Amino acid sequence: MRFFLSRRMDTLVRAYARLGRFSGAVLVARGDRRLFAKGYGHADHEHAMPNTPRTAFRIGSQTKTFTAIAILRLQEQGRLRVGDPIGRHLPCYPRGGDITLHHLLTNTAGIPDYVTMEGFTRIMGTPRMRAELIADFKDRPLLFEPGTRMSYSNSGWVLLGEVIERSSGLTYGEYVRRHVFAPLAMEHSGLADGPAEGHAIGYMANDGQVTRTPYLDNSNQDAAGALHSTVEDLHRWNRGLPRLLRPESLTELIRPHVEADGIGYGYGCAVRGDRVESSGGTIGFVSVSAHYRRDDLFVTVLSNVENAAFAEIEAALAAIARREPYELPSRRVFVTVDPAILDRYVGRYTMRHMGRTSTMDVTRDGDRLMVEVHGLVRTELLSMSETRFFGRMKGEVELDFRANGEVAVNWAGHDVTARPAA
Repeated sequence: MRFFLSRRMDTLVRAYARLGRFSGAVLVARGDRRLFAKGYGHADHEHAMPNTPRTAFRIGSQTKTFTAIAILRLQEQGRLRVGDPIGRHLPCYPRGGDITLHHLLTNTAGIPDYVTMEGFTRIMGTPRMRAELIADFKDRPLLFEPGTRMSYSNSGWVLLGEVIERSSGLTYGEYVRRHVFAPLAMEHSGLADGPAEGHAIGYMANDGQVTRTPYLDNSNQDAAGALHSTVEDLHRWNRGLPRLLRPESLTELIRPHVEADGIGYGYGCAVRGDRVESSGGTIGFVSVSAHYRRDDLFVTVLSNVENAAFAEIEAALAAIARREPYELPSRRVFVTVDPAILDRYVGRYTMRHMGRTSTMDVTRDGDRLMVEVHGLVRTELLSMSETRFFGRMKGEVELDFRANGEVAVNWAGHDVTARPAA
């Protein structure tokens, strides 16, 4: 039976890889028993280095879950409390008496997200100190009163990185290495300044070809998104969580403290029913790790292609493991659209996901329709019909321009509505 499942899983992922919709590594396990693990495509296309289950990928916002674990471990050691106002650890921070560590862990502090601010992609390749990142948002007005609602923000996690350092006396990377990775023998995970041996390079796929993505210096991601890992290490993490945290801390980690746009949010992870997800997207990489608690099923997908179909692959692998229906992928067909029609869609739009409002600029460049979501690199929208377009961003994105001026967006499996900006 295990061979039958693994063969179906391999057929599925190979189909995505052949279509140019995936490069990376996957792992599926039930409890301690690994059902399937394999790499696809190249970690380094220029040198034909293959991806394997031991290839290290940048995991983007999966980092947040590890940052939350570090905070909870420090709480168990009596060095802080999640209910502490951040002013207790970061004196002189604006509104430091009103914003708590819990607010930062749940994205309910109201602090604007520095990553989505206009111009971030122009400076993301420049090394910066954490103090410089904090200066980007420190004096900006809060989006709302702390604790009144949720808005996904990388800024709060940068502050948590500073709290971890001040509470532990160690750098963020060293604390996570000693107190999270080392106890679980996660030997290929950590915080690196740049590509190293065994690490994948980030790409963008385009009609079967790949190109390197612009350089993102890891200092600009910090405790919000700078870690790297492998599918094997992430399985060790999933199995070892009860050894890292006491039961009451583990409950707090995965309990949906808040809900926004239909998604429950714990400390650095999304919760839907029995499924707990930690996912990430950064320049050149996308990833997801999902634990289906009822089945004790763990699926992780790491990709070094920014616009890979990582969410579809994870869902299909889980369906195979659970003997549920799934579909093999198909190739998208693109058409030519009259530029006059493209002009109808030019403009600025706003959309909301997990409480965070993002800005999307659609422009025309000759016969091409271009899109730029603040915080991401500008890219082309490819026409699937006169109203439906495909974009290569964080994961696969399809946009359906409607007659009422709105845009129905399916972003890596999540449905979002973009509306014309006021």
